[in-house]
Amino acid sequence: MKIAIPSTGKDLASPISETLGRTPYIIVYDNISEAFNTIANPGFQSKDGSGLMAVDILLQTDAGVLLTKEIGRKAYSALQAEHFKIELFDLGGTVKSVLNKYLKKQEK
Repeated sequence: MKIAIPSTGKDLASPISETLGRTPYIIVYDNISEAFNTIANPGFQSKDGSGLMAVDILLQTDAGVLLTKEIGRKAYSALQAEHFKIELFDLGGTVKSVLNKYLKKQEK
């Protein structure tokens, strides 16, 4: 399974980003190989439509899950239409810590 997480930096030790649309990077983590890919978000500094630009990035990856603190309603609707699983969380931390919490939750 591949998992997408908005990030302020380029690696797993980076703090998560507060929102999908304004995130500088999206990290796509493969929990089978434990490898990850970092994708720059061109909508990061866009005034309008940043969430939908991030959705375009997500749909080009083969991730099936998005872990995020916040997502706009248009981006949420667009991902739901593509059957993309969205998990909202309210804690901060690093990309790695959020991934670990999610993966432990999936084991139950």
